[in-house]
Amino acid sequence: MTHALPAVDVTALLVLAGVAGAVYLAVLWVALAFWMVRDARRRSESWAFAVFSAVLGLGLPFLGTLIYLVVRPPRTLDEERALELEERALTEAPPVEGTRPCPSCGRDIEEEFVICPYCRTQFARRCHACQRWLRLGWRVCPYCAEDVGLQGVTGPGRAVTS
Repeated sequence: MTHALPAVDVTALLVLAGVAGAVYLAVLWVALAFWMVRDARRRSESWAFAVFSAVLGLGLPFLGTLIYLVVRPPRTLDEERALELEERALTEAPPVEGTRPCPSCGRDIEEEFVICPYCRTQFARRCHACQRWLRLGWRVCPYCAEDVGLQGVTGPGRAVTS
């Protein structure tokens, strides 16, 4: 007993292959248009450019993608921001070790300064007993327990007014 294979209609297979190919191309066309819009949004903040890329992608199947690849901005917005930060970091002077900004004028001064040479803001004073540097608000020396009171730049005897 021999089994005969059913006769296959070649035209039906060709039609099926054509429909499958057309569906594949249609999905590819829509996917490329979607990618173009997403890419346009990543490369530009302009909604007009995103709409232009959608019209180009949907209006000119496959050729629109090639045209978009020619006219799109070369870098994404994230890459532009990274380059801007890198340029800014390279052009700004690095902070000098051992300096800090003056709380009054903002200029860089050395950490050991007790007075700002630019605006003359006083930061510290010496204890008369142990000669250690004290902050202006301290009433007693934490190093020798000497009562120092509140003294200004002019020396002892004159209280600092706030």
